[in-house]
Amino acid sequence: MRVVFIELAKYIFAFFIAFYVAASYYGASSQNENIRKKIYIFQNILMFLSHLLGFLLLYQLNDEDIKYLIFYFAQFIYLFVIIVVYDVLYPKASRLLVNNMCMLLSVGFVMLARLNYDKAIKQFVIAIAGTIVTFFVPWILKKVRCLKNIGWVYGVVSLGVLVAVLFGSAVYGANLVLSLGPVSIQPSEFAKILFVMFVAAMFNKTTSIKQIIIVTVVAVVHVVVLVVSKDLGAALIFFVVYIMMLYVATKKIGLCVTGLIAGIAAAVLAYFVFGHVKQRVTIWRDPWTTIDTTGYQICQSLFAIGMGSWFGYGLAQGLPGKIPVVEKDFMFSAITEEFGIIFAVALILICLNNLILMMNIASRCKTLFYRLVAVGLGVTYGFQVFLTVGGAMKMIPMTGVTMPFVSYGGSSMVSSLIMFALINGMYNMRQDEGELNESAGKSKKNKK
Repeated sequence: MRVVFIELAKYIFAFFIAFYVAASYYGASSQNENIRKKIYIFQNILMFLSHLLGFLLLYQLNDEDIKYLIFYFAQFIYLFVIIVVYDVLYPKASRLLVNNMCMLLSVGFVMLARLNYDKAIKQFVIAIAGTIVTFFVPWILKKVRCLKNIGWVYGVVSLGVLVAVLFGSAVYGANLVLSLGPVSIQPSEFAKILFVMFVAAMFNKTTSIKQIIIVTVVAVVHVVVLVVSKDLGAALIFFVVYIMMLYVATKKIGLCVTGLIAGIAAAVLAYFVFGHVKQRVTIWRDPWTTIDTTGYQICQSLFAIGMGSWFGYGLAQGLPGKIPVVEKDFMFSAITEEFGIIFAVALILICLNNLILMMNIASRCKTLFYRLVAVGLGVTYGFQVFLTVGGAMKMIPMTGVTMPFVSYGGSSMVSSLIMFALINGMYNMRQDEGELNESAGKSKKNKK
């Protein structure tokens, strides 16, 4: 009976997430408010059913250990509260963005509970704390109007925490974390948000050549510090985000092309100057000759993805534990192995849907500062997903970047929650602006 349940569950998971993705794109394109509300409810039903099925499987496969059911109910309450709070406190927020965030959280909780129950508990506690804090972010964004006037504060703080990491603890050969007693944080996760705010605030003042040079120099210093600390994934994110924000602010394609050429030249130089950069590229080009040593991680990732097939081995039926640090850098590989290619592709499409929603919100922000922040956060999120998936599939060298809301990592979880709260805050403000413009138009007509 258990074997039948596991086998059927593979197809049910694929069915649920496929319909969820279809609903996401239909909801994003629909102009009818009533239809959208029905779609959002339908998504929530699919999410909660998929989440329940995952923990029922874990309960069965772990000798009916009651702790998995208790953990499930705690998560159910958490996800339900997120949806209700946004509905009540921020009814104008993007419900689709909230739903997608909850779906990704539920997938991450299920997979992490399967890989390491203790880490899943820790991740869940951090998610709760982070969510409580970020419930206030849209309100702060709306009430505090000086955020666009303190650009240098963002720049100094973000650069300061990155420099501090150089003297912090090394993780797998890279300086990534700062330890504050029993708590360890990865500052680059928060620095990327501050960096986006810095660039947006500086370009909101002026886009003169002098200002562009100043901001570019500060951006280059950020990237160099990250390369020195061996955080190559974050360095790439900072670089790409800056180029995109520069284009949105100036609309000058020549500046962006020049920036890209300079970035490519810097990457080539880094390859010859920094040994850890050369090692990453060498492993990416041919991991098979060093499969027993440096190439072991990426080779195991490729095995996991290749053996997953369309519907996967089934939850807790694969061997994702063979991939070192699987719960952080290679969660996508573990999901593909056990849930299958259909599920993995659907997961990518949910992330793409989030990126489209973020860019749509950015395009409708009337204030340059908020438009740049939305673009910067959207590109940060989208490129982070690309680095995670691309690294796992050997499309690009490994960067050690986590998949937002899915991979294990407290700093990544909290920073992702903040990013989505900021985007929803700007969406909320955009809706308010629309209503104000509409009411102003009506008053003018009445006067006439």
